[in-house]
Amino acid sequence: MKRILPFVTTILFSVLLSLLISHIIIRYIEQKQITTIETLLDNVIYKPKQHIENIDNLQTDNKKYNKRRLDLIDKKHPEIMGISYIKDGKYYYGNNGSISDIVPDYIKRVINENISVKFFTDPYNKNNLIYIFKYDHGYYIINFYSKLLNDFSHNAITNYQVQDINNKAPTSSLYYSLTNNIKHLHLVITSGLKLHKYIILLLSSFFVSLFFIYVISLILTSFFDSKRVLNRKMKKAVINNEFVPFFQSIYSAKQQKFIAAEILCRWNCNGVIIPPSEFIADLEKTDEIKEVTFYLIKESFNTIKKSNLNKDFMLSFNFTVTMILDEAFIKKVINFIRKNPTIKNRIIIELTESENNFIYLNEINEVMQQLKKESVLLSIDDVGTGYSNLITIQELPFDIMKIDRCFISDNFAVSQSNMLETLTMLGESLDLMIVAEGIETIAELNKINNLNIDLCQGFHYSTPCNANDFINRTVYHPDLYK
Repeated sequence: MKRILPFVTTILFSVLLSLLISHIIIRYIEQKQITTIETLLDNVIYKPKQHIENIDNLQTDNKKYNKRRLDLIDKKHPEIMGISYIKDGKYYYGNNGSISDIVPDYIKRVINENISVKFFTDPYNKNNLIYIFKYDHGYYIINFYSKLLNDFSHNAITNYQVQDINNKAPTSSLYYSLTNNIKHLHLVITSGLKLHKYIILLLSSFFVSLFFIYVISLILTSFFDSKRVLNRKMKKAVINNEFVPFFQSIYSAKQQKFIAAEILCRWNCNGVIIPPSEFIADLEKTDEIKEVTFYLIKESFNTIKKSNLNKDFMLSFNFTVTMILDEAFIKKVINFIRKNPTIKNRIIIELTESENNFIYLNEINEVMQQLKKESVLLSIDDVGTGYSNLITIQELPFDIMKIDRCFISDNFAVSQSNMLETLTMLGESLDLMIVAEGIETIAELNKINNLNIDLCQGFHYSTPCNANDFINRTVYHPDLYK
């Protein structure tokens, strides 16, 4: 049953989508065909008709004079085969070169019925279309080739019909059709499909829809499968301790040395370092993020013991608000600090947030107060971006404020505003240590120095590195770490 249900759902969606696609295609083609036919009929009927009706003081007794007038109209509209005028049951004049005094019976019937407009195919010449309209005391006849209409409006899907409004005959064998009344010509244009074409189009649309839905389902399945595969890989990586700490040092301009380092998570997958952009967002959504973070804390401080560092050197770790609100996890961190007293005053917990969990300010505040009692420094990341706002900074007991690179680098439009100065003044007014992130160039460094910001982090000073490289840096550049 579980296997049948997706199949039935796919078929139903395909049917509905095919009906929608077919309707849109048919209506578009029908409307385009009707518009094309209307434009053509305007050129071969309506415009000549206007010229005829605008002739003043028509001299019906002067056949040569009136023929010249019709010739002029014919030259303006080369699509016309000929124009003639009938009055009192006979031809008065014409320009088609074959006018006789005898009016055909099918023309006489139209005149006798006193119909104002008639449009039909010449019964003796199927290639000729006739438009008769009453004017003054007589009738004008405009002739043109049906091939002209066919060539302009032909397509492989729809058929068409043009009838005068007076025609009471059934529309036709068109199964699916669109009709438009052309009032200024007293004509009705119908465009539609015959049944067999309609069935073919429906079947074609169905298979296209089926293929489209199949491709979409494959993409979605592949996406969710890849997420599941990634989650399985991450769980295995946690067990194998594949998530390792990378160190990026933070420089103090006043002390002219590195006084801290932010610990960044990297995935060492079979010797290949996977950047956080490829996994960290997914990892943060799992419970494993807590286990990984705790492992990074232990490993980082073990590295510190092996390095040639001053005793006050601090390490900063990223915590989400979800982690802060996890009572069991926070107890585990506090117990670790108590068992390792040298960590006190050297561990910084940096709050990062991809979801608006800062709404739980009271709960967060209680946990942060517990951490401060254990001599943990608290930092807020990416101030001015994301969900960190002024209320968050003022309500929670932070010690450090980190200013995002977007307010510093000229690559971002917001750096041209006074936001950097405003954030600096805010941090100073709240008596917070300020860290400028993402310093990469001398120009960016000068901008920070002009604002007397002491702490800097970025590639200009230090690129992220693994534990061994970090230890080597402390050995080869002791003046920067002591």
